[in-house]
Amino acid sequence: MKIYCISIYNENYDFFKKNNLKPLGLGNQNFNSKWLTDKGKINIYTKNENFGEYTFHYSLWKNGFLDNEDNNWTGFCTYRRFWIRKNSQEPKKKEDLNSIILKEVPEDWKDYETILAQPLHLGKQKIMKLLKNNLAYSFRNPKLLFKECTIEDHFNLYHGSYFLNEAIQLLDTNIKKDFEIFLKNYEFNPHNLFICKQHSLIKQYYEDIFKWLFNCEEKFKHLKLDSFRKKRIYGFLAERYLPFWFKKNSKTLNWPYIFFDTNKL
Repeated sequence: MKIYCISIYNENYDFFKKNNLKPLGLGNQNFNSKWLTDKGKINIYTKNENFGEYTFHYSLWKNGFLDNEDNNWTGFCTYRRFWIRKNSQEPKKKEDLNSIILKEVPEDWKDYETILAQPLHLGKQKIMKLLKNNLAYSFRNPKLLFKECTIEDHFNLYHGSYFLNEAIQLLDTNIKKDFEIFLKNYEFNPHNLFICKQHSLIKQYYEDIFKWLFNCEEKFKHLKLDSFRKKRIYGFLAERYLPFWFKKNSKTLNWPYIFFDTNKL
C-alpha cells in the first residue's frame, strides 16, 4: 500500500516516512529535494490557490506515477488528516499517532475497490451560521431553519449559491441527473480522501474530474474569487464530486480517519 501524505509545510518529513507515508509538498513552499512535489515536468502547481491538492493529483497523473503496479492500493491523506486503524484511541500528542495510523491493508478491504473517508453528516445549521455564511441564500431557503442540510444546501451556504448550479450544467448529460440526485443526500465522504486498489480506476477518475474542473475554470475565469471559500472553489467542487464518482464506478467502503494537525505541535 502506498499513501501519499500531502503537506503545505516543509516539515514533518521524517514523521511521515516513519509511518509508511510518502511525503508530498504542495504549492509555493520551497521543499527540499527529499520531497515529492506538485512541480513535476507536467504541472499546474501555479493553480494551487484554486485547486488545492488537485495540483498534485494532476502531476501524479500526467507524469506517469500511475502507469504501473495496477493492483497496488494507492491513496492520499494530509498533514492533518490521517487514515487510522479501526477502533483506535484518540491521540493526545503527535507521537501517539504512530500506533494508530494505518500502515497495512486490512482484511476488511478484500471485497472492495475504493476506500472513502467516514461520512460527514451535515445536520441542522445554527441560525447564526446560516445568517453569517450566506444571508441571501438563507432567506431564500427558510426551510433550513428547521431541517437538515443537504450536500447542495451546505455547499451553497459556504461557497456561494452560484458556483455549484453552474458547474452542474457543465457535466455530461448522462451523469448530470445522477449527480443532482446525489446532492440531495444529507451526508458525504469529505476532504478529498480516498484509497483505490487499481491505478486504472484512479486515472479514469482523473480524466473525468479534470475535464469538469477545467471547464468550470473557463466558466468562472472572469469572477473575483476573493475569499478562501471561493478561491479554492475547484477543490471544493471536487470534494463533492469525488464520493459520487467512486460510488458510481466502484465498490466502496467507508473507513475512519482522524484530524490531527502535525504542523502545530
